[in-house]
Amino acid sequence: MRVLLLALLATAAGCGGDDSTAGGQEDLPPAVPAGVVFAETPRDALDAPDFSAELVDGTPVRGAELWRERPLVLVFTASWCESCAQVHRDVAVAVDEHEDAIALLGVVPEDDAAPALEYAEELDLGYPVAAAGDRVWLNYAAREPPVVVLVARGGKVLRGWPGGVERSVLAGELDDLVAEHAEHE
Repeated sequence: MRVLLLALLATAAGCGGDDSTAGGQEDLPPAVPAGVVFAETPRDALDAPDFSAELVDGTPVRGAELWRERPLVLVFTASWCESCAQVHRDVAVAVDEHEDAIALLGVVPEDDAAPALEYAEELDLGYPVAAAGDRVWLNYAAREPPVVVLVARGGKVLRGWPGGVERSVLAGELDDLVAEHAEHE
């Protein structure tokens, strides 16, 4: 009887009790894995403009917090942009290959915040999506999506790709940023 009760409780807990939102706070990156060492950032790289934005679940985020401990890939996207979803997916696959050593943030315009929730849920990439004002977009020269920007750990802009980037190209850039990975046991 006790086993049956535990099974029923476990089933009930798994059904409908999950308030997590795709693209929200629960998709923020965990701690950098032990044993990850990052390559030195070029001294002539430009400072990344810090910014504030709001995740699709209302959680506030800051760029400086995201790139403090690891590199960050920004994908400037929009719910209405036909090519953006595939660019965002390709970037997520490249980031996934680095097992939490790299952060990813999708950035939509503020006026696209409501549809962005559906966009994030449809993609369900496991990475946050935030709405940011025009100033953020302009600071990163993102006039029209998609635009992908690579920011080094500590906040230096390394590279940008208007129109998106091929997965293999981004994966190579990310490989160059992760100098050493701990051996998996």
